[in-house]
Amino acid sequence: MKRRLFYRILAGLVFVSLLAVLIFAFYTLRVLRASSYDALTRRLQDIALSAKVAVAPLASVGRSAALDRLAGDLGREARVRITVIDAGGVVLADSEEDAARMENHAFRPEVASALAGKTGISSRFSGTVNRWMVYVAAPLASSGSAGGVVRASSYREELDATVLREGGNLATFASLLFAACLLSAFFISRSIASPLRDLAGVVGRFAAGDFGARLHLRRRDEVRELAESFNAMGERIQELFRENSARTQELDGIFSSVQQGIVLLDGEGRIARSNRGFDEIAGGPAVGRTLLEAVSAPRLFELVREVSSSGQRHSEEIVVGERTLLCTVQRMAGREELIVLVHDTSDIRRLEAVKRDFVVNASHELRTPLTTIRGSLEMLEGETMGVEAARWVDAIRRNAERMAAIVEDLLLMSRLEAKGAEPASEPVELGRIAAEVTGMFAHRAQSKGVSLRLDVSESLPRVTADPFLMEQMLVNLVDNALKYTEKGEVRVSCSTEGEGGVRIEVADTGIGIPHEHIPRIFERFYVVDTSRSRKLGGTGLGLAIVKHIVLSHGGTIDVQSGVGSGTRFTVRLPLGRPPAK
Repeated sequence: MKRRLFYRILAGLVFVSLLAVLIFAFYTLRVLRASSYDALTRRLQDIALSAKVAVAPLASVGRSAALDRLAGDLGREARVRITVIDAGGVVLADSEEDAARMENHAFRPEVASALAGKTGISSRFSGTVNRWMVYVAAPLASSGSAGGVVRASSYREELDATVLREGGNLATFASLLFAACLLSAFFISRSIASPLRDLAGVVGRFAAGDFGARLHLRRRDEVRELAESFNAMGERIQELFRENSARTQELDGIFSSVQQGIVLLDGEGRIARSNRGFDEIAGGPAVGRTLLEAVSAPRLFELVREVSSSGQRHSEEIVVGERTLLCTVQRMAGREELIVLVHDTSDIRRLEAVKRDFVVNASHELRTPLTTIRGSLEMLEGETMGVEAARWVDAIRRNAERMAAIVEDLLLMSRLEAKGAEPASEPVELGRIAAEVTGMFAHRAQSKGVSLRLDVSESLPRVTADPFLMEQMLVNLVDNALKYTEKGEVRVSCSTEGEGGVRIEVADTGIGIPHEHIPRIFERFYVVDTSRSRKLGGTGLGLAIVKHIVLSHGGTIDVQSGVGSGTRFTVRLPLGRPPAK
């Protein structure tokens, strides 16, 4: 760490110390000069007061040789200049100059004060001796008034010499004081900067990745508290780093072991990260390449662009060569990166194709023996037979018809699920189809004593759909309703749904469906009451076919039911079927 902090602290302390010493010296010098000046003026005042006792008798008679000698003797004895001045400002005697040649002193400041009855003090340049002087004038009392003035004066050079001499001593003391301050500033700066420098070094090691760096100080002050806080923070960060490292390793392990291909795309559309599953699909390491370079699938690239612009999650099955890939693209929360999940469903699709072909082939193969069985039964029913034989023939007929229905439903399901098979698209009048279907079941409903009603809105628009599949959907729903309704009614209604769709309802007052079975009723071969379904000839495929038809037309189907309260199936279809993806 650079020593700038130490030098900055030292410079600051030196500056403050120098300023304090200079202020101290300046103030002390002023006090010394003032005290020296006061001491000099007091001395001059004492001399003037002492001299006026001797001078007063002679001053009253005016100028005289005796007064001159007395002023000279007093000046030499006190080592000051003595001047005697009368009330009119005329100099009567002076210890150093000829009084007769001296000008009137009435307007001198100190003389004017003394003539007014006060002690006068003044410091100015003397034109008589051409030097700076300090004057103290005392009044000579005469009949209660100032009859004259005795003035004592001294050269100011003596005052300056005294101040200079004492100033030298003061300068020596100030220098020693400043030296002591410098030494103290050095140790104080080092005591402050040294632990901070050590702390900065530890912080630097910590920033470089040494999370075990710690600082221990013996001093007891705020810096130690700071070091202890840093150590506690270091312990916490080291613990968090260990936890994060463990979590990262765990996530890396999960990321690498997932069989699905996982890709992270950066803001520029390049692969920032991929797992082993995607590298196998791409045929090698994919990091750094674009998605189109890794997987030659233009549709996947378009899917990524759509998600980038819309931000909505999309899933689509894409064929790449001989592979079928289920691709899901979504944006990471709060970030620009995209996550692409790629699942190779080729084996599943091949298995589905095999299963579908098996169902179709088996269904076709079953048609021939079923036709033979049904033909043979018709011949037997024309013959005279006993009651027991007739009962067995009837059982054979019912099961043959049920098997034939299962075969037809399986063939229809295979057709609906066939890859690339799309329902026909033509304008369909649902009201007409609904009327034909209810007409087909009118006799059956009448024989059971169940009312079969049809309600079609007069403004019902045409929908774009496959008329055969629409008929199959309604046949299965009405057939289901009549099977499980013993009394009451079955109602079929068609109406407009909003501005862009139609609503088809098939409601009954039958036995209803228990709540726990509702989520599974659209599964293949799932029946709520197995014995009842077998008795009524149900195949278990009707509702599965209905749901598949509705979804293939871009619609939705809902069911509401309760035990003993009947069942209502609601189908919503758009007027125009959305294009296939």
